[in-house]
Amino acid sequence: MAYIDYQFYIDVYKGVPISDADTFLRFAERASDVIDQLTNYQIGDITKYPEWLQTLIKKAVAAQVEYFAYTDDSVLHGVNDLQNVKLGDFSYTVGGNPGAAPISPAVLSYLRQTGLLYRGVTVCD
Repeated sequence: MAYIDYQFYIDVYKGVPISDADTFLRFAERASDVIDQLTNYQIGDITKYPEWLQTLIKKAVAAQVEYFAYTDDSVLHGVNDLQNVKLGDFSYTVGGNPGAAPISPAVLSYLRQTGLLYRGVTVCD
């Protein structure tokens, strides 16, 4: 289940338009999965959190959706179309970045404020 809908993505986050509804839904589902993985599946029911925290989570999802829109979500699967041409001393390379991160840096910026990235251990006295 996606944490955001297209209205939030356009009206609140102000993301780049995605013309196809099916594409947006696919990106939103995958982005929500990425957020769940990053937060170690702590979110569950987003409505149990205060409004400000819900907004940060939704903005993180929207940032990942936008990242997928720019990379056509190929970065998630490690796909790149590296092509290399070399003529003598001249070399020309076209294609994706093989070291591209599958997560938008903006996602981490939003989630860092929530405490949901914490991986420590609770100590009880």
